[in-house]
Amino acid sequence: MKVLIADDDHSIRFILKIQLESWGYEVISCKDGSEALQHLTSDDPPRIAILDWVMDGYTGVEISQIIKERTPLIYVILFTSKNNEKDLVEAIERGAHCFQSKPVSPGVLKSHIEVAKRLITAEDKLKTQEREIRLQCYSALSDLAEVRHNNTGSHMNRISFYTKLMAEKLGMPEKQCADLALYSKFHDIGKVGIVDSVLLSEEAFDKNERDIMNTHAIIGFSILNSVPTLKIAARIARSHHEKWDGSGYPDKLKGEGIPIEARIVSIVDVYDALRSERTYKKGWSHKEAVRYMHENAGKDFDPKLVDIFLLYEEEFNEIFTHNSTENQ
Repeated sequence: MKVLIADDDHSIRFILKIQLESWGYEVISCKDGSEALQHLTSDDPPRIAILDWVMDGYTGVEISQIIKERTPLIYVILFTSKNNEKDLVEAIERGAHCFQSKPVSPGVLKSHIEVAKRLITAEDKLKTQEREIRLQCYSALSDLAEVRHNNTGSHMNRISFYTKLMAEKLGMPEKQCADLALYSKFHDIGKVGIVDSVLLSEEAFDKNERDIMNTHAIIGFSILNSVPTLKIAARIARSHHEKWDGSGYPDKLKGEGIPIEARIVSIVDVYDALRSERTYKKGWSHKEAVRYMHENAGKDFDPKLVDIFLLYEEEFNEIFTHNSTENQ
């Protein structure tokens, strides 16, 4: 676990760094509040911050207030010689968790850190459980949307596999690939809000019905966007029907103004839809679908992503073939 120390006294930073490293912690040492705040607001912040109350840039209390609502939790230990009750209460209210008097007692500091670790572990466990419950709920909604629209779980699984393959070929980090594979399954979650008379229609849509169906992108975004950890899924739901030339919906986004994750799902969703048999059409062959993707590069689809799709087209074909166990 990473621990940050911020104090304008070099000797204190030096002694604490040696002590903390002897306890097995990775230590980030900062000479002022500005440097500390940069680390604490980064994408991978230390989870424990030992901050001097008074230092240049930002005080320990000011930093505590800035990171108070941050996720994941950062546990703040304030170094102070203050003992005024009003000051201490204010510091707690502004985000500090506990205090360490100077000169520093290694035993007391170690006990503070142990409490911090227990709190962080409990917080992370709760966040993980909450995320899993939310994902299960949204997966159930997505399943319902697919079943109502005469699709099956195989369609969503294929979309997930295609998306992960595309992300990997783009060179995205492993976690990002896994996240996109998961979130892509929610791309049509908004169909739960479409009336049966439209969603289950086997006839060609008139303009009014098409407008109603198209609202599923906004509905899906509304369902997912309220959850901080599902912002990417929300962007996919909203923008996977946008087109490279700006003729898509709902926002008429164009080119790289369309989120990359939505551009990926757009390609694989259309490919799978072309290949799949429905009550109103026969499934296309892989060759026919590939030709369509090639012909619409730069119009419907990001041409660079289509290039990747064409380069690895047989792998996409294998995903469809090996994950089509039921009559599509």
